[in-house]
Amino acid sequence: MSDTITTQPEASAAGVRLQFVDAREVMIDQNVRTNTKITKPFVNSIKRHGVIVPVLAHPAEDGRVYVEDGQRRILAAIDAERYEVPAFVIPEGDTETARIVRQLIANEHRAELDEVERVAAWKQLELDGMNVVAIARTVGETPKRVKAGIAVAGNKTAAKEVAKYEATFDQALAIAEFEDDPNAAERLRQTARSNPEQFEHTAQRLRDQRADRQVIEELIATYTERGYQRIDWPRYDDKDTLPFSALTLADGIELGEGYVGGNGYRYAVRDAWNGFEVGHFVTDWKKWGLKKRKANGTPNMPWTDEQKAERRMLIANNKAWESAEKVRREWLVAFLSRKRAPKDALTFVADAVIENRGSLGSALSDRHRFAAELLGLPKPEWGGRNPLTAHITSQPARTTTVLLAVAIAACEAATSKQTWRYPTGDAVAYFTALREWGYTLSDVENIVLGIEPDTDEQAEPTPQDTDVDTGVGSVGEDAEGVPDPAESEDASPESEPDTDHEGEPDDEDGAESAVETSAIDADEVEVTVG
Repeated sequence: MSDTITTQPEASAAGVRLQFVDAREVMIDQNVRTNTKITKPFVNSIKRHGVIVPVLAHPAEDGRVYVEDGQRRILAAIDAERYEVPAFVIPEGDTETARIVRQLIANEHRAELDEVERVAAWKQLELDGMNVVAIARTVGETPKRVKAGIAVAGNKTAAKEVAKYEATFDQALAIAEFEDDPNAAERLRQTARSNPEQFEHTAQRLRDQRADRQVIEELIATYTERGYQRIDWPRYDDKDTLPFSALTLADGIELGEGYVGGNGYRYAVRDAWNGFEVGHFVTDWKKWGLKKRKANGTPNMPWTDEQKAERRMLIANNKAWESAEKVRREWLVAFLSRKRAPKDALTFVADAVIENRGSLGSALSDRHRFAAELLGLPKPEWGGRNPLTAHITSQPARTTTVLLAVAIAACEAATSKQTWRYPTGDAVAYFTALREWGYTLSDVENIVLGIEPDTDEQAEPTPQDTDVDTGVGSVGEDAEGVPDPAESEDASPESEPDTDHEGEPDDEDGAESAVETSAIDADEVEVTVG
């Protein structure tokens, strides 16, 4: 075979000719670039499209062709087995100095497309009828990245984040969600720059906080439409405004739904440890002929700063856990969709079965519904074949992954907001495995492993700290009837007595100052004037 293959001369200028050469037979001349950086996407692109941009070459005395610019294209073409490469062949008699100058110019002034230009091109391909998978295959990208890039191209705010702040596509789309919240958007930018591994957790917490604010605002709007007056949550030492639970009618009958909208009725809203609470109160209760319940004798002392801080941390971490759970379970779905299970998968499964980790017993009785959900399979139906076994039969190579999903589902189902407060050996083993498999634990998940977050992270503001312009007071700041910080989350908020300003039980009637945490749905409230 000859050293060069001239198939179709295309052009000639000042003696330069375009011809096709065999990548296997050319010689690569000395080059100023020493790191060729042959990447898999580059090879795949050439395998699909061939070499598009001609290399620069010149003939040698031995009849061979020497490539002076384009060594990456030549080497990648050999890897891709697309041997025919276009080349501009420069006349003989060229100098070494000219070769080096051309190589410097070719490499120094070569600029890649920026991300905005790239996604704009992907968007145009989509408009021309190509789907995401076809575009990804053509340009050597993953479908997930192409899909995100097309979404960025269609969102001016996200495109600006990519161009101005160099955010990734997913980060840009998340920041664009908070276009109307500059503080949240800036916080996400800072996280993307300084702590990108925590970006998804931060974004999810901000989404949940926004959803919480919307719930509170809608709740307040509903009560306001019915003509009810809202007040700040009363302090523990407020003697004139008491909750329904501390009062009765003159004949001893307790106040209930029927008194909503009655004389002196007021409502308050707060973000508490167990979610949003609507408190129902009566102002100037003596004026309306109501009676105060007798106290149980237990003093209700003002909370210490330490107790307030502990309560705020409990609320913040509970919310952070809810956000982290969403990120974690999305990660599990993606993790279990991989082609190969981790090397220690069977060890983890064996340990879970032998030690009866998590809720494995319950999962057996439930036909492993949660495991099927994580694998994207139909829900198991009684009397029919379990989708897990059907999946293994149709795809035997997935057997280990299915067993791993069963073990993971049992461990995951056993987690809750109590997990970070009272980590068990099962929880520690589970979250240790997740971390080793590549999952990035959030701050609250790290607590399970005994890793406490930094002080600055603990001080992260929560909706109750900022009041979200709703008048919702900070939980723990002299709030009446809130469970003691040391109690479990299931502690009843109806357990503390009313006290006078010195902290001694009120000896007038002695009334219990428990907060009424109402189960009354705002849509079911009817005004009843007492």
